[in-house]
Amino acid sequence: MKKKSDLMWSISLIAIGIATIILAGANIVGIDLPDMLVRLLGIVDLVTLPILVYSTIKKVKKD
Repeated sequence: MKKKSDLMWSISLIAIGIATIILAGANIVGIDLPDMLVRLLGIVDLVTLPILVYSTIKKVKKD
């Protein structure tokens, strides 16, 4: 079970990180992203956040 929670934690952290880098990087550089892309990245953030929280709690309880 530990490997599954570690995998969920790492995948969700990577997904949130990539979405954040894209959004923040485009904002810093001044690129206007299409509205659909911004919404899609926001949905990715919202979906993966509860997974990250759940897997983090599982990791903390195991250790």
